[in-house]
Amino acid sequence: MRKMIKLCGVLFVLTCSLVYAEAEFDFEELMESIDNNSHNLQGNIANKDTNATIALAKEIQDEFKLVEGFFEKRGDAADAVTDARLYQDMAAEIVKFVEANDFESASNKAIEISKACDTACHDTYKPL
Repeated sequence: MRKMIKLCGVLFVLTCSLVYAEAEFDFEELMESIDNNSHNLQGNIANKDTNATIALAKEIQDEFKLVEGFFEKRGDAADAVTDARLYQDMAAEIVKFVEANDFESASNKAIEISKACDTACHDTYKPL
């Protein structure tokens, strides 16, 4: 019986943690982070900082994965889901360009993300 109570307690704590994490998700903060990271990414590329660029591009991929999930749950924004996937792919391309020491192509792709992001969802979905 004690094992069952302990197991239920552990499950309760894990469930509460997941619910709390979901409740703490702040979409506006995520958008600000993406905006800041995309500008910082361009700076890292200009400085030819391979490690920082790759790390930040991967972080941007993760952030756009959260955006994708947000709009999937919302249910009325298929275009935003598609765009979020596109930006994830573009961030992955930046990683490949930097790994190949092609900083010019990486820079062009980073600029493309910034421009596309500003004109896509922002025009349609902001303010949420």
